[in-house]
Amino acid sequence: MIKNLWITGYRSYEIGLFKPDDPKAKVIQKFFAERITNYAEDGMEWVLTGAQMGTEQIVGKAVKDVKDKGYDIKHAVMLPFSEFGAKWNENNQQLLNIFLRNADYTNKLSNLGYHSSVQLRTWQNFMLKHTDGAIIFYDPDSGGKPKFDYEAIQNYRSAGNNYELELVDFDTMQDFANIMFDN
Repeated sequence: MIKNLWITGYRSYEIGLFKPDDPKAKVIQKFFAERITNYAEDGMEWVLTGAQMGTEQIVGKAVKDVKDKGYDIKHAVMLPFSEFGAKWNENNQQLLNIFLRNADYTNKLSNLGYHSSVQLRTWQNFMLKHTDGAIIFYDPDSGGKPKFDYEAIQNYRSAGNNYELELVDFDTMQDFANIMFDN
């Protein structure tokens, strides 16, 4: 059973999502709300994410949707380093602040600002050790930033760790969108 679930995936620029009201964001939000609901019904208690623009921030909205339906789940946002998002434009920093305020728990793994990719690997290891499974919005045939988390998960599993993985590719998301808009 998954008590703690890591959800991550594509950044907004990787899926051409540049406005919060983009219909793609609504599809992704609804998809993850349904998946989170299923996991909550099976006993999941916490959703853990980072705070990247794109999938992770959309998942924050999906968690709120599920909580609004009465499910007793919580959302933890773990940042890999201090001053995460400090170099983003003002609008994206505002979206980040709203996202962080809406989480049940936020923390950072380092009090230092970004200085090395080691901080990102440390963050991945933290996420793996503090979750029982992951959903990742990533298509291995298309590449992108989620590749690094996907590979970390695969390596963790290959090392003999019992860790569930649900991979959501573009076809899965497109099929969901088709069903969503047909209704």
